[in-house]
Parts: sequence; C-alpha cells; structure tokens
Amino acid sequence: MLLTTPADALSVPKAATADSFVLHAPLELMARVGLLPFVHADRRDDAIDRIDLLRRQYLDAGSSVPAPVAVAVDDIPVAATQLLHAVAAGDLDLVDAVASALLPRLTAHEAIGLLGDGVVTSLAAAGHAPIGFALLARVQPALPVTLLRGALRSIAERPDWQVRWHLDVHAEGRPERLHDAIRSTPMLGRPGSDFIFPLMSQVQDTGVAADLLAPVLATRFDTAHAARTLIRVAAWSMVHDDPSQAPYGWSHALTMPQGVMAMAGAGVPPRTALAVAATFVVGFRAAHGTVPVPAVIDADDPPQVSVADLATAAALHEDAHLVKYTLACLHAAADDPSHRALYLRAAAHLVDWWRD
Repeated sequence: MLLTTPADALSVPKAATADSFVLHAPLELMARVGLLPFVHADRRDDAIDRIDLLRRQYLDAGSSVPAPVAVAVDDIPVAATQLLHAVAAGDLDLVDAVASALLPRLTAHEAIGLLGDGVVTSLAAAGHAPIGFALLARVQPALPVTLLRGALRSIAERPDWQVRWHLDVHAEGRPERLHDAIRSTPMLGRPGSDFIFPLMSQVQDTGVAADLLAPVLATRFDTAHAARTLIRVAAWSMVHDDPSQAPYGWSHALTMPQGVMAMAGAGVPPRTALAVAATFVVGFRAAHGTVPVPAVIDADDPPQVSVADLATAAALHEDAHLVKYTLACLHAAADDPSHRALYLRAAAHLVDWWRD
C-alpha cells in the first residue's frame, strides 16, 4: 500500500483549534501503520481500508490552514531554533511556515534531536507531541516528519501550558526509588475535567509532583529501567484499577510517558524526560486511581488471545486510543520482555472494554 496520500493529507493542520479527532489523526495514522505487520494476513486489506477512511474523515474535518509563506532553510539547526522560538511566541503563521520548510528535510531521529527538548514539557496538544516523535522514529515503513505540523501548531496555541516544577530542582536524587514514589501518589480524584492540562496541573500546582518526584530526579541514570518502571505501573492500572478509566485515562497513562521516555538521551535530557513522564503517571494515578499500586508488579497471566488477534481487533476498530494503546503495548512487550504478559493482558483488557 502507498502511504504517501494519507500522510500528505494528515500533515496539513486545520485552521480551527484541533478537536480530539484532528489532534489524534496523525498519531492514529502512525499507529495503524505500525500495527499492520501484526494483523492477520486475511484482514490486512481491511486494516488498510481503515487508513483510507481516516484520510477521508480528516479531509472532511474542516478547512485546512492557508498555504504558508515560503521560507528558505539555509541552516537546519538555525531553522529549528527559529521554529521553537515561533512556537514559544505563539506565532502560528511562522510556525506553519518554518515547519513546512524544515520538517520535510528531517528524519524522525533528527527531529527529536533538534526539536524534542523544546516541546517535550508542553501540555498543549494534550501533551501528545512526544507520542508522535516516538512513533515516527519507530514505525516502519517510515512516515514523513511533516505529520508533526499539527502538533507544533497546537503547542503554539498554548505555549504557557508546561510541566515546569522540575526547573526548581537542582539536587541529585535516587531514580531507583521511582516505583515507591509513584506508589505514594495520593488519590485526589478528578479536578472537574478529564483533559490533560487540568489533570497534570492538579499535581503540579498542589506540589504533589515536586514532593514525590524531586527526590528521584538525577542527571545520569538507567533510562530504560525508569521507563519500564513507569510503563509497568500504567499497564497494571489498566488491568487492575478503575475500569471506567480504561479507554482514555489508563490508555494515556501508558502512551504519554512511553513517548517521552523514548526521547530520553536522544535529544531530551534524561532528567527532563523523567520529570515529565513521571508527572504524567502521577497525574493520572492521582485523578483516577482507586486501588493502591503493589510494592512489586508481577508479570501477570497472559491473555487467551494472540498478538495477531489483538492487533487485528485494534486495526479494524474506529477508536484512535485503542489503536495507539495496542501498538504501545506491543512495543512495551518488546522492550520489557519479562513483563510481556502484563502488556498483552492490558491490551486485551482495552479491546474487551470496547467490545463490551
């Protein structure tokens, strides 16, 4: 299948502020492409049809931004700095212009190196930009970096929405205590909204994130181990905590920190990545948690379905969160094989939630 047409369509931002569908559409495309190799062979054409349906739905989702003014990119690092300054200033026209000129010249890994540190702390675009960066670097066949245009524009609409508590923390902590810190998250309940900014603001503005996480921040640590710690808690929460939060709360609790930690050391300082990713897990646990996280998270029992069954169910479903989450669990299973059963069971749990 040629992916150029849907990728080109979904690379063009919409003029109106992105709603949930528009925000997720580029990520959904990345995840649907990533799931294709796992889908049952006799259903692959149906999964491809879903990708074309996504393209058509996106084209019907409102007017696109006007064609941007042409910008010359003579020096790629200088252009990347110009783009980040435009995002921070909220200059939407300049963001579109520079992004349109710069992003086609970058690989996903180059984009992470040049832009990652400038966007990873943002809570605008529902804090989803790191998911896009991480998926572009991992999904094959490679998709164009231009799919990040919409996320960059959304971040520029609210440049003040940031995770920033860690900027006041300078001491070296003990990252090996991360699991205990997450376990200590107080159950605050939802702050009147399930959107990402208020959920994370609840733990940032009350000092909960700083109190729990400042003691574990460090400049150098095992980033892969820290990522596993966070993702295991998120997958455990999907399987064992409040089932009403399965489709959006617990799915985001895994996909968002996973995206951030994938950028650690590859353009984003590990200390920053840990602060942001752990804030996401604490934020979701504080708002949605009803069951205490155990001292040790076991691998759990495997589901009674295959990887192909899970991938096919997600690839043929309409919900973007299910698509993203299923692929994220498959990636987590590959990255953390000792807990593979936990991640597959978490994916199966969400598939069953939607089926029920």
